[in-house]
Amino acid sequence: MRNFTLLLFLTLSILDNSCTPKSKKSIPVLDLKDIIVDTLLLAKDTLTKNLGSNFYYYPSDSGEVLATFIDHQFLVYRYPDGSLLRKQKYEKEGPNGIGSFITGNFIDDQSLYFLSQQKEIIQCDFYGKVINRWDLPEVDRERKYANYSGYLYNKLYKSGNELYFVDMPFVFQEGFENYEKWGMVFNTESHSFSHYRFLYPENILDYTHDDQLGLFSHLYIPANNEHLISFAISDSIAVVKNGRQTWKWAGTTESLVFKKGTTVPSGEYTVYQPDHESSKYNGLDFDTHAEKILRWVRVKGPTKENMEQERNRLLVFDEKLKPEAELEFNREELGMYGFNTPKGYALSLYSQTTDDVTAFAVIDFSKINSLE
Repeated sequence: MRNFTLLLFLTLSILDNSCTPKSKKSIPVLDLKDIIVDTLLLAKDTLTKNLGSNFYYYPSDSGEVLATFIDHQFLVYRYPDGSLLRKQKYEKEGPNGIGSFITGNFIDDQSLYFLSQQKEIIQCDFYGKVINRWDLPEVDRERKYANYSGYLYNKLYKSGNELYFVDMPFVFQEGFENYEKWGMVFNTESHSFSHYRFLYPENILDYTHDDQLGLFSHLYIPANNEHLISFAISDSIAVVKNGRQTWKWAGTTESLVFKKGTTVPSGEYTVYQPDHESSKYNGLDFDTHAEKILRWVRVKGPTKENMEQERNRLLVFDEKLKPEAELEFNREELGMYGFNTPKGYALSLYSQTTDDVTAFAVIDFSKINSLE
């Protein structure tokens, strides 16, 4: 009996430790600038002042290239010298019109896919011609809105014949706590739609009608066939695989304070006023060079009286969401969210950006171990 009691105690201890976040001492806190290994410069002109950071890398007949879509222009750059190879304008209206409101795009080595006007998916070639149009299915009544909606840091993903993207409420409101059709799947061969389903965390009901704390970010990892969902108010990440949702701790060692915003009536409308000082988990991404999952977090936001109090970190995990490091960075020096290159993950580098080039700092997350 004594041996059984000891075995039970050891088993419960192991289970308890497996669900407990790593201690602050075991996760190194480093400066993001210390793992910059290169600078990438992309040429620009008067029509391409803001290049953004949503680039796709792929080999082509012209060699290695980086491609992006911004301001209804498809831009292709030679990699790694950064010279502009070609520019293609896409029409907003007409037979080859893609609409004026694009909430997401995906570029591969064959074509471009657009989420247009919250109503359809459009496939185009690289020369401004529409190849296919597919209407999005009607929105369920329980969704309460007439159209689907997205957010800036939610990318489209494509694996095989399937496109993955998300629908996101402008604000989370009562009645959504049991709604789970936030994930959308479109099969480009069968032209059919389906869902990958997930629920918000239970404490979302404490942050209804806040247009910042009701947000989430989606990441798809083909090698694991997993959808990862990062909610603004949750230390844990939802892992969706084979129709099942589980939770895994993927938070910061910092203490976070989530501050709900307010609403103000304005005629027939409601004005949402988030508390910008609030902590907030931001976007997710995957670095294909070092095979790391990335999660941005605003530890503390600015106030009008003290803009310099803002603090941000980039959390780095391996493919199984085991935490590896927390990287501090200044948003006035480095941008949030980037893109993959063969040498590492590229983030906007404001100090070297000029009227002629946009600079990106290339980050090699495999260098983390050498800094510990």
